[in-house]
Amino acid sequence: MSREYAMSRVKDALEKSNGNHLKAQRLLLQWMEKDQSLLFGLVTPHLQSIITHAINHVSAPEGTKKVPAGTKKVAVPKQTGEFGGAMLGALKAGADSVAFGQPDGAVSRPGTTSQKHIDTMMALAAAQKGGGTKGKKK
Repeated sequence: MSREYAMSRVKDALEKSNGNHLKAQRLLLQWMEKDQSLLFGLVTPHLQSIITHAINHVSAPEGTKKVPAGTKKVAVPKQTGEFGGAMLGALKAGADSVAFGQPDGAVSRPGTTSQKHIDTMMALAAAQKGGGTKGKKK
């Protein structure tokens, strides 16, 4: 019963706010202050998750608890190593850098075409003009 009641109140809030979700949310928060059955109906499906979160939060070791934003800054160690340094260098180099995972010169730059590619395209075009089998059934 309280779940159905809560959903009907959500519909009421959406109607009163002309479909504005933020206004409906504020209205529901106001109503929940005075209406315990609305609060219970909205929260009941999520109680298991809320309880699990509370238990995990309290039982977590002191150093692993999440700190709200702006409260405390956590220093991140700078252990990039050789691989990390190479990655950062490649990213900083920008357009002039070699493509990641490719040996030098393996990737052509935009606007350049290799002679091998040109020869292949010319051979395909000549085969097409010369009566290729495309579209014909054998």
